[in-house]
Amino acid sequence: MDERETAGRSVWKGRLIEMPFAFTGMGLFRAWTETVYSNGALAFPAQDATGFGFAAFNMIAAVVLVALALSSRRIAPLYGKRAVPWVTGACMIASACLNFSTIYFPGLAPFFGAPAAVLGAVGIALIILLWSELFGCLNPFRVALYFSGGLVVGALVLWLFKGLAIPWLWVCTCLVPVVSLVCLRRAYDLLPDDERPRRSWGTFSFPWKPIAVMALYSLAYGMCERVFGSELGIHSGLGCVAAAGAVYLVVCLRRDRLHLSFAYRAACPLLLASLLPLWMLGPIGGELASFCALAAYTFVLIVIMVVLSNLTYQYGFNAVWLFGIERAVRLVSVQAGLAATEALTDSSFGYLALCVVVAVAVVVATALFLSEKQLTTPWGTVLKTLSGQSFGDRSRIGAKCDELSKQFGLTSREAEILTLLAQGKQQGQIAHDLYIAPSTVKTHIKHLYQKLGVHSRKGLCDLVGVEAGRAGCEK
Repeated sequence: MDERETAGRSVWKGRLIEMPFAFTGMGLFRAWTETVYSNGALAFPAQDATGFGFAAFNMIAAVVLVALALSSRRIAPLYGKRAVPWVTGACMIASACLNFSTIYFPGLAPFFGAPAAVLGAVGIALIILLWSELFGCLNPFRVALYFSGGLVVGALVLWLFKGLAIPWLWVCTCLVPVVSLVCLRRAYDLLPDDERPRRSWGTFSFPWKPIAVMALYSLAYGMCERVFGSELGIHSGLGCVAAAGAVYLVVCLRRDRLHLSFAYRAACPLLLASLLPLWMLGPIGGELASFCALAAYTFVLIVIMVVLSNLTYQYGFNAVWLFGIERAVRLVSVQAGLAATEALTDSSFGYLALCVVVAVAVVVATALFLSEKQLTTPWGTVLKTLSGQSFGDRSRIGAKCDELSKQFGLTSREAEILTLLAQGKQQGQIAHDLYIAPSTVKTHIKHLYQKLGVHSRKGLCDLVGVEAGRAGCEK
């Protein structure tokens, strides 16, 4: 028995991947939002007295995100602009201090509510886009791994916050943006210089498919009012940890290929279950509905993060523009779901009709997912211009690799390796980036050559259309 247990632990140790702590920062800053603006266990007079609570904060953040997205051609990339992290941290800390101070000095509440919401919205919008730019520099495998792991860590931090006295909670909440931004800088230090954001991208048609899917799931999630009354936080309950943990484990154990179909296949029935009148079963039913809604939302959130990050990573989308629009749409959709539920509180028939309509829309949205065979496709977007980029332009390479992938029936892992090879990565780098053995990379490349009908890397690069020397094609 002992030998088998030891062998089992060895297998898990060999398959599980230890993610660098720096990349958990994307999940850490969620603890700030859920402590200051969606805290079910703590009321801030600054929000109660002025009406600048969760709803107002979301809407202001959405406006800021849209404004940043519209200005993205001038301000992106945010990476490398030294003032941006300082402004981000200062806004979030100031917002937290304004809110917490009104607990001790309620008379200040009427004056602090609005500035606290505006500063918090600016800070959270900037930190979202800063991290989104970073994730747009990572391959889909790492995005799935780091983002799901970050969500789990963020939820655990928030749960720890629940046991703190208010003075300590105040201090820790102010430290969250600082730690997240330090993690961001460290994460960039771990990236090769040629993989960091550049001021160069093409012009694309709007990627409406993934954003429409996220909007519909967010609307349905907003209708699950039970989630927003949870003391664990609206985005960090047990459903979030279960879903994000499941994705992390699957990515680790199936590292030979990125296959997240289980995530969006599970999301649909889970969200449909949350729309059922489970509250009739008593407290257990309410908790079950909350768990299902949060798990479904988290599954889709991770998949959409992978899809959008890959549009930046492989096709050269402007991350500030893409994620600014997506996150604004998500915030507005969640708030619309909440508002619709509140408006129909006294009308059982109206709420039931809304649930049916939303359920049908969610099924259709899931069908959109299923229509895409691989998460790394451009999702219907069309490259319009290259904005003066070179022949080895990332946008053109990504589009050509996707075209070859469909033409020759490449697997998702083969398509990913083809893109990495065309971008100039060597076999050792590819093995490191995808957490697979060098021998596995060689096997994939061998199959890639066979399917594409080439006999060398130069032949492969010629097929993609990369100039000699740009991607190591002379070797």
